[in-house]
Amino acid sequence: MRVSSKFIAGVIAAVVAVAVIITAVVWTVPILKVRNFQVEGLHQLDPAQVEEASGVPEGENLLRVNTREAAAGVAGLDWVDSVTVSRDFPSTLTFNVSEHKAVAFVKRDNKPFLIDDKGEEFTSAEPPAGAVEVTGSVDSGSPQTQDAVRAIAVLSEDVRNQVAKLEVADEYSLTFTTKDGRRVFWGAGDSNNEDKAHAFETVLKMEGREWNISNPELVTTRG
Repeated sequence: MRVSSKFIAGVIAAVVAVAVIITAVVWTVPILKVRNFQVEGLHQLDPAQVEEASGVPEGENLLRVNTREAAAGVAGLDWVDSVTVSRDFPSTLTFNVSEHKAVAFVKRDNKPFLIDDKGEEFTSAEPPAGAVEVTGSVDSGSPQTQDAVRAIAVLSEDVRNQVAKLEVADEYSLTFTTKDGRRVFWGAGDSNNEDKAHAFETVLKMEGREWNISNPELVTTRG
């Protein structure tokens, strides 16, 4: 049996029309509603803060959610470094959040300002465990600050917890002070950071109040 091209065209047109109607209904009538918010990657923030900042109410048509606007709202939270928003049908809006990692902090007007692992200040809050106070020549995002946070970040958790502060005189002069008053001259923030971190861990197990590990292969002490 031969099927005319007009018949085939008619069938295709009918299918397309039905698809358009279904799409229009789903788009305008909230059949696929936002019933769940899935928030991933949080350590400091609460999921409720992310939900509120997104501006998406529960019950919103999932298809009509503007994911870019929702992401922009969440990105405005102090602790958020980056965020992606996606739809998981039939009823979930998923937020994948990357928070700033607070490596250090500075004090101004008796307030602590947290610095992330890129050397950028991002909020004023109580420093979390392991964050090291940085003093001296420190400006948000400056090369000196970036060198300082790289030096801090490479330290083991045990060593970092023994550090009271890091003084930045200039890009070639970083000096750590431990909580028991010992001073460790790090020197410049450079490619030897890993070796310096090992040297730092070693000298903390030895007698001595002042150490120079700027050359980790030739560590020296003064008393």
